[in-house]
Amino acid sequence: MTSKSGRKTSTSRITVDQELCLLGVTRLPDFIEFVRKKAVDGRDIDEGTLVDMWRKAAGVFAGLQVSEAGIADKPEVKPLSRKLQAHVDKLTRLPHFQACFPAVPVSFGMVELDKLIVSQQHITQSSVQKMTRSLKTPLSETALAELCLPLTPDPSAFGVALEENGRYVFSSDTHDARFLGAKLVKPADIKGHTVGGHVQAVLALSVGFTTNVLNVVRFGPRMVLNNGYHRAIALRKLGITHAPCLIQVCGHWEEVGLAGSQEVYHNAAVYFTASRPPLLRDYANPALTRAFNTVRTRKQITLTYEVDTAQLGL
Repeated sequence: MTSKSGRKTSTSRITVDQELCLLGVTRLPDFIEFVRKKAVDGRDIDEGTLVDMWRKAAGVFAGLQVSEAGIADKPEVKPLSRKLQAHVDKLTRLPHFQACFPAVPVSFGMVELDKLIVSQQHITQSSVQKMTRSLKTPLSETALAELCLPLTPDPSAFGVALEENGRYVFSSDTHDARFLGAKLVKPADIKGHTVGGHVQAVLALSVGFTTNVLNVVRFGPRMVLNNGYHRAIALRKLGITHAPCLIQVCGHWEEVGLAGSQEVYHNAAVYFTASRPPLLRDYANPALTRAFNTVRTRKQITLTYEVDTAQLGL
């Protein structure tokens, strides 16, 4: 591969992926920063070229503000079938699910995908392609439930990469992996934990996956997709118009900050006030998108601990 500057760039030692960027609806500096940091040879692309890409898409999006004003209001929510409701009943009984959604009221329904507002600015193409290849159409209700509202994560996507000298490194193929918090645990609750002494306290540091369900934040007549972007786009590509979804119902604006991303909370004008906000279906509009080659990455989480023992006066 040869860049515009004439330098030859080898990609033989890296795995190249592709990110589909939404242009014109996002901030121009954010788009330029993404290309510079993430795209293969992104630093060699002339800034004027990037601005021109964004400007053309912004013109298209401005036209949609008039021709599709109000389109994001009141997306259709159909009731769940008995089979899907039975699946949801299992999900809501799980302790980790209850711990994930303690603050904002939730409901479930078959949500209209095309009217979902989006705040995520780019989508990993390989993740969408992997899903569309693995899903057999027509999708059964069981497959739809397992995809959108999974009861368990995929354990093959996670592993211990390194364990030495108080340093623990975990690696995952999915972006959902993260540090889940620290908690004091009763020694009697830990089975098979043998050390050279009488244990009085155990501090558990948890790493793993969230309750990774298709999830929207509802405020007023609009819904913003909060989690499950790649799944929603894959379903849309397969012709699915409605998907089973957890809905966080926000009665007050401050609840949006608890339920959704800080991007949405701090930019209400883009998502809840604009006549026509960015929608999930915009990712299928070539006039609003541009694909860039990127380096495929894995998520790495490193945990370390420090022990400080002191003698204190009584």
